[in-house]
Amino acid sequence: MTMREKSVENVATFSVVRDILLEGQSVTVTVKGQSMLPFFTSGTTVHLRPIKSDDFKRYNVVFADAGNHFVIHRIIDVKGDMVTLLGDGNIVGTESMPRSKVYGVIDCSALHLFFAKIWLAIRPLRRFPLAIFRRITPK
Repeated sequence: MTMREKSVENVATFSVVRDILLEGQSVTVTVKGQSMLPFFTSGTTVHLRPIKSDDFKRYNVVFADAGNHFVIHRIIDVKGDMVTLLGDGNIVGTESMPRSKVYGVIDCSALHLFFAKIWLAIRPLRRFPLAIFRRITPK
């Protein structure tokens, strides 16, 4: 017996994730892609819970609507109502959006946040370790 597989576009899937979070429920999703290397590799399962106002802090990992796509990226700046995100696996290419477009947060350990602070601090140099991570991790 052969199992049939069906693929669903990320926008459709993540629209449902957004709606679940807006209902006040938590949801578990599987990360796809390399934009959060080295902390989350493709295939990593993460638990998102609805975001609260005190979650809008630098270094937190959030789920947000970046316009034409959804992202799970790290907060690098919060100014007033605007939040700026950057994927850990990205050197450039931030996304900025109002807080109202950020729907969920991943509760990361203190150790994770400690290493994330270091990772963000070495942003200009991280292209070198990222080149290695991209070669050794599955897409």
